[in-house]
Amino acid sequence: MARVEEQILELAVKQAPAAEVIYEEGESRSVSFENNKLKYVTTKSFCGIGLRVIKEGRIGFSSTTDLRKPEKLVTNAVESAKYGQRAAFEFPRSKHFPKIALFDQKVIDYPIQQCVDIGKASIEKVLSANSSYECGVGIGKGQGKRRLLNSVGLDASFSSTSFGFGIEILLIKENSFLSIGEGEESKSLVTDMDKHVVKALNGLKLAEKEMKINTGNYPVVVTAKAMGNLLSTFEIGCNGKLVQKGASPLTNKLGEKIIDERVSIYDDATIDMGDSSYPCDGEGTPSQRTSLFERGVLMNYLFDLQTAGIMKAKSTGNGNRGFSSQPAPGNSNVIVETGNMPMDAMIKDIKYGVLVDQVLGGGQSNVLAGEFSVNIDLGYLIENGKIVGRVKDCMFAGNVFEVFNNIIAIGDKAEWHGSTKVPPFYFKAINVAGNAY
Repeated sequence: MARVEEQILELAVKQAPAAEVIYEEGESRSVSFENNKLKYVTTKSFCGIGLRVIKEGRIGFSSTTDLRKPEKLVTNAVESAKYGQRAAFEFPRSKHFPKIALFDQKVIDYPIQQCVDIGKASIEKVLSANSSYECGVGIGKGQGKRRLLNSVGLDASFSSTSFGFGIEILLIKENSFLSIGEGEESKSLVTDMDKHVVKALNGLKLAEKEMKINTGNYPVVVTAKAMGNLLSTFEIGCNGKLVQKGASPLTNKLGEKIIDERVSIYDDATIDMGDSSYPCDGEGTPSQRTSLFERGVLMNYLFDLQTAGIMKAKSTGNGNRGFSSQPAPGNSNVIVETGNMPMDAMIKDIKYGVLVDQVLGGGQSNVLAGEFSVNIDLGYLIENGKIVGRVKDCMFAGNVFEVFNNIIAIGDKAEWHGSTKVPPFYFKAINVAGNAY
């Protein structure tokens, strides 16, 4: 008996000349501790299907988690095509995809009780350092499967796993609130979770003394953990959909030098066990490594099939989606090339400046224009090459395009934070709104 996704495709091609079915299923198990205590152990599962059709030149789409009524799904997709966007693409036939490691049996076999035990041990370690700390720990593992079928013969399926560890330590004083978070996510088993506990405790120790700083322009080192906010302008700016609409600040700038020539940024879905790796994107285009910036020069935008068709370009394999949505251009793994300066050397080089390790939300940022004004959630004052304490109630602000042309050095080691792998950056001067009144 044919599987439900095959039945749906068979029904769809009777009513539309071109059709595509995406089927997804998955299960996750997680352990959560709050306020030093186990809060819950939970299991979640999902299963869903999406159908995209092209009829009379227009795109129709429908999705459901109720697999008992395939006829209704097909009817809804075909009906919606009357009002859909005009299709600028054809479904791909490709059956050759890069081989990428996405599945780790060790994740499947990892006992949930061991997650509980590690959570407890992590909290005990934190409280032995300071009994007044409040600690939260989250450990989760998951597995999933995706299958993509279309009317021109594509049949692609792959399974993947995921594992994540996160710890947040909270210190509340009379007039002070400090939270430090560390963690790691991967498609493979995270084997050294203790290093994140140690790193968080070290950060708290450095933050014990609170320092004042006047508003001004200072040398600033931004750690890998805090770089995401500054990189977002480049990630969003390279999104083909925004380029198509003329909303990207990088529109019509291919081949131009935009940022410091030491900066090279790639989108790469082909990295083994990368958090956002895949053999093909959500519409069957093979994954690839795409150069966004090479030595500061803008090289490419990211496209799905429809946006590429409108722009007379080629899909870069970045049609991101789940079963309940149509594809849209989006990043996979974002990789920033390393430089040659250790972070310790950056700190030693500064007579008076700031180390930014955590930021709070997006701030009052105009990401598209490159403007940022962000609260420093965890920052340290550097004096004569040493961290002397924490600066709180501060912001740093500027323009991303300006600060990325104002770089002293790039770190020699990169870290994964989610699906971004980035080194620390040492900027010559960024405006800091200080806390000295």
